[in-house]
Amino acid sequence: MKSVDALDPRRIQRDWAFLCGTLGERRAGTAEEQQAADFIAERLVAAGCSSVRQETFPCDSLRAARATVAARQGRRWVSSPAAVLVGAPGTPGGKAVEGELVWREMPEQGRRLSPNCLRGKILMLFGPLPSDVATHRRLVAARPAAVIHVDERLPFPWTKNEGVYPHWAKTHGMPPMVTIPYTRAWEWRQAGVETVRVAVTVDLRQARSQNVIAEHPGLDPALPAIVVSAHHDTQCGNPGADDNGSGVMCVLELARVLAGHRFRRTLRFISFGTEEQLSVGSGAYVQAHRDTIRSSTGLVVNFDSVSSPLGHYELSAVGPEALARSAVRALSAGGVDVVLQREVTPFVDNFPFNWAGVPSLCFVRSNFPGGRWQHHSEHDTLANVSLDVLVDLLRGITPWIATAASQARFPYESGLPAEQRAAARRLGRDLFGW
Repeated sequence: MKSVDALDPRRIQRDWAFLCGTLGERRAGTAEEQQAADFIAERLVAAGCSSVRQETFPCDSLRAARATVAARQGRRWVSSPAAVLVGAPGTPGGKAVEGELVWREMPEQGRRLSPNCLRGKILMLFGPLPSDVATHRRLVAARPAAVIHVDERLPFPWTKNEGVYPHWAKTHGMPPMVTIPYTRAWEWRQAGVETVRVAVTVDLRQARSQNVIAEHPGLDPALPAIVVSAHHDTQCGNPGADDNGSGVMCVLELARVLAGHRFRRTLRFISFGTEEQLSVGSGAYVQAHRDTIRSSTGLVVNFDSVSSPLGHYELSAVGPEALARSAVRALSAGGVDVVLQREVTPFVDNFPFNWAGVPSLCFVRSNFPGGRWQHHSEHDTLANVSLDVLVDLLRGITPWIATAASQARFPYESGLPAEQRAAARRLGRDLFGW
């Protein structure tokens, strides 16, 4: 396909270097996030797109945060690197709280959380944070003075930056929450640490974030469009070269190579803000266009962290089985083999569309059990991404998108299968309050 031949790796590399090198960290609601959005809008205009615009929405913006964590070992206090979970509150007055350390392994020990059982104590939570609202409410009701989270997927000596669910924090409350390195938690468990201190100061403000939207109009504007999407914000402490500078590069390059063709369907290119707080930007977009989202959008193709030098291409396909089969066959023909997943997940920007009943394909490249080793850390830099890997994915998916955009009727049924539809509605209710 001529569009594939038009891919320009040097242009991708220059844009990537500007977004993740010159601009760097792009936390939600900051000037740097807005600068990234302006840059993306400029590139979409240069690509030949029309109706380039930004839609803004309110967000929580972390302007500053500091966490100090220390354990008493004998007569000494031994400190640990620590990071605040975005969206969680600080300790009262930012002062240290000291208490007995209680270890819990999740999710199997979530049943041990009962009202006031942790009052005045510090909870060391090993494993995933609660992912169901009932367990989260039990955690809040246990009244820990603070929670220290240890991500079991990342057995490394550095902290991972993460966030809490905004809807849960506003609706059910949230204790002060921090994360420390896996290796430090291991040392403290081995040493039998019984007492810790935690101090958290947070400057979390109301601000505005933005979605950047552009279109390549189709010959038949009545046909539902194909949305090609990514997100341009980052977590704290890193420039987000993989998460999700890589996805933004896919959107910009697809806009450039496909804008030279006319298709039956409109191609809508969107870069979302505030994804790192549970897809706030894409949720705002779907809610703002709720009355027309099903009739105006036929499919979402989302890219999120797709450039690990070593790894596995993962394709999450939410929608009819025929959609998944078609994409897998086309990618394989283009030299890209994928691990297919059919679960509905709320942690990517296509999820709000799934909640509204719109099918999606979402691309991720994992390199470690449960995700990426550099994820949300100081190591998510341009030194740890691969331009060749990103270009290979684009070569595989571009012809499929072009074919889909050329069709007056998709070769599969619209909407989601009943099981996926039910899962999307349940997750939307529990995690977003929709």
